[in-house]
Amino acid sequence: SSGAGEIAMEHKHRPGTKHLNCCLHHFRGYVESGEILIHLISTIEQEADYLTKSLSVTVFEYLQKKVMGW
Repeated sequence: SSGAGEIAMEHKHRPGTKHLNCCLHHFRGYVESGEILIHLISTIEQEADYLTKSLSVTVFEYLQKKVMGW
């Protein structure tokens, strides 16, 4: 999600993420060093969505075929 990307790249302290602080600082180090790259992916390209969300038939079939390699 865009929120997760923002948390990974921006050094702002948020009350709702204080439980993530230890792991987040470790992860941010990898982002800052360039070992991990953050890429935003559109909702239509989120392959796991067909397993977790209610989607239209066309989006469901598109993602299903993408995951299955058809």
